[in-house]
Amino acid sequence: MNIRTFLAVTGIVIISGCATTSENKSKRPSVSPASIVQIKQDLEIPNGKSRVYMQDGVLNTLRNINKRSAYCSVLMQKQQADNEPKRIVSPGQFTVTKVIEINDYLQSRRTYVASLGWILELANKTRPRHINFGVEMLLQSTDQPGVRSLICEKRSENSFSLYEYPTLEQIRNTLGNLIEIKTP
Repeated sequence: MNIRTFLAVTGIVIISGCATTSENKSKRPSVSPASIVQIKQDLEIPNGKSRVYMQDGVLNTLRNINKRSAYCSVLMQKQQADNEPKRIVSPGQFTVTKVIEINDYLQSRRTYVASLGWILELANKTRPRHINFGVEMLLQSTDQPGVRSLICEKRSENSFSLYEYPTLEQIRNTLGNLIEIKTP
């Protein structure tokens, strides 16, 4: 293989990656600071844990969550010890103070020498097996200062489709009647 072919293939890979990134940035959820999170019923934090999970409007455990669909969790400031009494997040209103986008790329780690074979190997084998996209809404309440955030995520199996954050509609569907989000 000659250098021109190598450069052409490299350019195509770079350009297609840039096009995908710019077109998909609009898929970020429309949750912003000053949004209101209204918890509508008691949420029990399991012993030895720091969060409670929910999906499709039902409280659940992490083990039983379908990570390919949107799911959410309420995260506490600190983990509860096994010997402490169960903690309950009571119904109440929280203000979103900050929104953090989450994207965890889970991929294999290998070392390559730059060549066409390296580009093909990189494109086919070491791209992320899946990517978790989400949004963490930092919460504030004077009544319940132990509640840290509401985190909503979903897994993308398509490593070339970037920025597949859960939409506000998906977040609302997964929270069901447990939690309501009001945006400004």
